[in-house]
Amino acid sequence: MTTATRSGISRYTVGLPILLFIVLAASVPEFAATRNLANISGQIAALLIVTLGQLLVALIAGIDLSVGSVVSLAGCIVATHADPLQGVLLALALGAVVGLVNGLGVALANIHPLVMTLSTMTFLQGLAFLILPIPGGQVPAALGQAANGDLWGLPLPLLWCAVCAALVGLLLHRSRLGLHIFAVGANPRSASLNGVRTLGVVVAAYVMCSLLAVVAGIYLAARVSSGDPGMGASFSLESVTAIALGGVQLTGGVGSIAGVVTGALSLGLITNGINLFGISPFLRGTITGVLLLAAVCVQRRRAVGL
Repeated sequence: MTTATRSGISRYTVGLPILLFIVLAASVPEFAATRNLANISGQIAALLIVTLGQLLVALIAGIDLSVGSVVSLAGCIVATHADPLQGVLLALALGAVVGLVNGLGVALANIHPLVMTLSTMTFLQGLAFLILPIPGGQVPAALGQAANGDLWGLPLPLLWCAVCAALVGLLLHRSRLGLHIFAVGANPRSASLNGVRTLGVVVAAYVMCSLLAVVAGIYLAARVSSGDPGMGASFSLESVTAIALGGVQLTGGVGSIAGVVTGALSLGLITNGINLFGISPFLRGTITGVLLLAAVCVQRRRAVGL
């Protein structure tokens, strides 16, 4: 198997964001403005962080639809705690519990990932509305500065993305757990016969996915300086679409950080283009659904596990 096959990267996954960038730059003069490019990085950051977690779950042939509700709930928790450290720690602890429940439900109780995470998503969404029925709250100024400032001339959202991507990259390519994640996704029975503790790997993947969704929720709340029980609603579908656009096989075993970046960048550019052209934002969901269907249809499932 070639490196491109293992990572899922192809000329289509790389070419789509490049094509979108060229079209937008040629069609909208304001697109290439520094302010707009900084705005794009801020918009894409949360999606990219969530998608990195979705990648970990997809590599073991799973899916996590609860990430959107985790994003919303984390933002609500941070916005309703005056102490930023307390709010962040509570959100991370809750994320770990959610991931543990999802992982045990899938690996131990043999509940289908769609059913398990859909149930968790519904529960967490209701909990978010109980904590903060309407958008509001107050995010500590320190968190706001960490999400909206810049460092050495670079927008801080890029730093959030770089740190999360680097950590996930180290996990996947420089640790035994990363090797086991690819092995379980490619062939769980073979991995188990070779001594891989598949239950632990699956649970770890779901826990890390939820923790990354918490980080995205904290970032979003800090960026807008408030919480919103519905702010993460779109991330469940968009994160799955982004990994599919990036060549990540939804049947497990194939995917890469670079693919996640290209997929999230494509969706971010589409969203920015919709705003710049003055198109109804409701079209965004339609486009996302069409892209997900197209990306799944062109996936080469025979490559998985080979």
